[in-house]
Amino acid sequence: MRGFLLGLAYLCIWTTPFQVGIVFWATSLLFTTDASFFSLSNHAFLSQHLPFIHGFLHPMIHAILPTELADWVLGIPIIFHSSMKAIFSTWFGLWLLPIAKDWQLDPAVHGRVQ
Repeated sequence: MRGFLLGLAYLCIWTTPFQVGIVFWATSLLFTTDASFFSLSNHAFLSQHLPFIHGFLHPMIHAILPTELADWVLGIPIIFHSSMKAIFSTWFGLWLLPIAKDWQLDPAVHGRVQ
């Protein structure tokens, strides 16, 4: 369990530069194209600029979520969604990291303490 929590914490922290990069990329598209904040949704951004990811994510999101919820998630503006995701995942990773590092195994069961 400790290894899983450490991996999750590091994954949340390590993906932050990619999320910030998507925010900067989407923001630059706002200034250089006719797109507006609300028209540049997750669906529009992924289908136009990352079609290989869109082809994978779109059917998966619709398979996991009900159609209305999937359409709502894909309709959120990419800048808002990616900003909130970057803030939350970084906070969650930084919050979880010391907890996972201090996780103690039961010495009676495992014979040692990590």
